[in-house]
Amino acid sequence: MEASKQYRRIQQVGEGTYSITLPKHWIVEKGLKKGDLLTVIEESDGSLKIQPPVKFQKELSATINAELCTSSVQLTRMIIGCYVQGYDVVKIQSMKGFTGEQLEEISKTIDRLPAFEIVEHNPQRIVIQSFIDPGRFPIEGLLKRFQVMVSSMLSQLADLLSMGDENIIKSIEKQEERVDELYFLIVRLLFTYLRRRELGKVLGIDSPIYVVGARLVTKSLEEIADYVYDVSMECLNLRRRGLWLDKNTTVELSKNAERIQDIFDKCMTAFFSLEINVADEVLNEISESITLSKAGQVLAGDPRILPSARYISWALGYIANECKVIAEIVFNRFVREDTPICSTS
Repeated sequence: MEASKQYRRIQQVGEGTYSITLPKHWIVEKGLKKGDLLTVIEESDGSLKIQPPVKFQKELSATINAELCTSSVQLTRMIIGCYVQGYDVVKIQSMKGFTGEQLEEISKTIDRLPAFEIVEHNPQRIVIQSFIDPGRFPIEGLLKRFQVMVSSMLSQLADLLSMGDENIIKSIEKQEERVDELYFLIVRLLFTYLRRRELGKVLGIDSPIYVVGARLVTKSLEEIADYVYDVSMECLNLRRRGLWLDKNTTVELSKNAERIQDIFDKCMTAFFSLEINVADEVLNEISESITLSKAGQVLAGDPRILPSARYISWALGYIANECKVIAEIVFNRFVREDTPICSTS
């Protein structure tokens, strides 16, 4: 919807203060009165954004017509999309009534979305409400928690490749579920900030530019966790077929997994501290690691395990690639600051 354009003349009040009038319909719509405090935000392009107090923020809602979704999977994606876009209320409707498959998918999806709860449920309508308090979740703190979880998964992956213990696979599977929850929460908060800039201080976001980098890093962390999970499922598949990696392959893959975990930890250290020398070191190590991962053809003498060995090696290379994305973002963040090596104006 195109924003309506109105013009207001600047007026001088006293010696050094200037003012403009506000549209009456906007005041009425927002429920404002004389004396209420408004937030004035200066955008990066020099424009000003005026926001009413948080208590007057209009509740954002979306309605999904389940009958028009081509599958239960598409319905799931619609719900997740509404969540990450920051909708406070999501209504799902079906005049014909929900199928058992739809109800199961809706329930499973909501379980994956933090602080998203069903508040109304009848045969033709389900209402989901968000109970998230953005002030409780500074983005940097959530990203650090994300780092710890992904680093733990990488450590377990190295152990799995070394020992082949199925209990490790179960642990990785549980952690991957928690990673998904954290991923959806962070993305939702980033989108919420874009709608409500006054939350920037409590979320630790200084501008929309920050959101771009944080979104990319969040996606890379989620991708790394997904690759770890996929490798663990490949290992489980081998076990169920009564197979396992030969000794030489085990040694090479577990060493590469340990190397990539070390790269990941350095990469995240550089990201939070903006140490560009560490980021440089990481980028050099990543190139070497990717080269080793591409050498999958020398792994595995047993033709029955060769496809799995090559897939695992390939996946480790992709994890290294995601680390490269994060390391490059370190430089993007660094040049936003005024430093001796790069002054800004």
